[in-house]
Amino acid sequence: MKTIAIAMQKGGVGKSTLTRSLAVAGAASGLNVLTLDMDSQQSITQWADRRSAELPLVRFVTEIDLPKVLKQAEEAGCDLVIIDTPPARSTEAPAAVEYADLVLIPCSPDIEAYEQLPRTARLARTTGKPAAGVLTLAQPNSRSEAEIAREIFAKLNLPMVPAILHRLKVHRDASREGLSAQEMEPDSKAAQEIQEIWDWVRAELQLGTSARVHKQAKVRG
Repeated sequence: MKTIAIAMQKGGVGKSTLTRSLAVAGAASGLNVLTLDMDSQQSITQWADRRSAELPLVRFVTEIDLPKVLKQAEEAGCDLVIIDTPPARSTEAPAAVEYADLVLIPCSPDIEAYEQLPRTARLARTTGKPAAGVLTLAQPNSRSEAEIAREIFAKLNLPMVPAILHRLKVHRDASREGLSAQEMEPDSKAAQEIQEIWDWVRAELQLGTSARVHKQAKVRG
């Protein structure tokens, strides 16, 4: 079982969008995916409540319960756990990073996010966990934002995921319906970007690429 922590000190940078998009992509590839919502706002949990599809599994979890839930997930045959963490200084993000095999740091192209980026990057570095930045909420067709992000990530010695998650309306529309962008508009630019990010993550974690049929994993509440 592999675990991804989605963490960033700054709020409003697309953490939940990235989390649910990757979770759907992982489930669509045939993996047993469990998404853990550690944010008290429970955006991912509420999104799951709006869904008609049973997968990916979503569960709200506290820092105290995290080790137990992760153990249950592994015993239940989960292939991938994706943990969405709250913004600002909290104990949830360090706890998630401690158990992660990969830390993804979503960052929007604005000064407030860039100012908070070093803190999250430092958290991953001090725990010895591999981390990568994901440029999110970028304006479509804006090459300058991507170039600036690469420079900033490079100064922090933080690899940048090659694919970029642009600010596209379909993400908002899909969330309202309990879907992801690739489910609502499979042939859209947003769907392509998510697939490219997922392909990078899958290769980074050496997750199986062949589609498999799993029984729904049961994680006790």
